[in-house]
Amino acid sequence: MYSGSSDPVDPVFWRNRTTVAALLFKVMPIDGEIHKSEVARLHRILADEFSIGEDEVFSLIQEAQFAVDSASNIADLSKSLEVSLTYEEKLNLISHMWEMVLADGKLHEYEMLLVERVAALLGVSQKAVSSLMHNQ
Repeated sequence: MYSGSSDPVDPVFWRNRTTVAALLFKVMPIDGEIHKSEVARLHRILADEFSIGEDEVFSLIQEAQFAVDSASNIADLSKSLEVSLTYEEKLNLISHMWEMVLADGKLHEYEMLLVERVAALLGVSQKAVSSLMHNQ
């Protein structure tokens, strides 16, 4: 679970939650299409990580889409997470990104580059990124 509390007044938790969802969402269309398996995986990850029901998952995905559309690049999305997530939470995010990449059964070069770039922005080592990929 990501840092912070689900308290309605904890802006860091809510910003982190939306940003994590946005980064996971951003993986889906990078290979040119969004697969049903990717959407299902995104729903499961968000429901499990944030202990939320389907209605809240749907709302969070809408917020994530808006965040992706509003951010000029992944550096903007990753910036706040770099300082607010623990290293373990960063590893967890990268692991979930690999889950998203592999959800459709194909590994696309641009997907790999996106995960590696986010990891670098978060300060996660290349060795850890490779290890997390191979653990999927």
